[in-house]
Amino acid sequence: MKKIALIILLHLSAAGLYAQTTRIPDFPDTGEELSSYPAVEWLKGGPITTFDPDKTYIVELWATWCVPCIAAMPHIAELNEKFKDKGVVFIAQDVMEYDREKVVNFVKAKAELAHINVAFAGAEGNEFEQRWVKGAGVNGIPQTFIIQGNKLMWQTTPYMLNEKVLQLLVDHQFTIDAAKALVSKKD
Repeated sequence: MKKIALIILLHLSAAGLYAQTTRIPDFPDTGEELSSYPAVEWLKGGPITTFDPDKTYIVELWATWCVPCIAAMPHIAELNEKFKDKGVVFIAQDVMEYDREKVVNFVKAKAELAHINVAFAGAEGNEFEQRWVKGAGVNGIPQTFIIQGNKLMWQTTPYMLNEKVLQLLVDHQFTIDAAKALVSKKD
């Protein structure tokens, strides 16, 4: 009986040790600090390693195979043009794919990405994937992160962004409820 108890205890200890070593890092909740950007390869613009607390960052997760991501690109490019001189920095962050050349060629061919910072996360298990994708519980894209004043303001989709929502950010009047109200309001 003591041998069985010892074996069970060893298995539980090993399982607990495994769980600790494979733990996915927690991503900040809304309103919590988020001051640094994971290591990525900057294909255009950048490099951004830390967030300037005086700027607003829109981090858009996308991939070359993601039809909704590609459909959102003209909208994101339009918002970038209207808000780039107002302290809003757009980052098109490629995720969930590892063929660098495919991504580079896609970026070159997409006029919508001409004036947007573009980053490639790279091989499976990369820092961005671990900290932002898995850490934030992202299981589908497109996905948008808004960072302002070194805080995560909102984790949403590009379809929840419009000029009025970005103006709330520029005016430092942003709340998730106010943004949702503006998006649901018909003009």
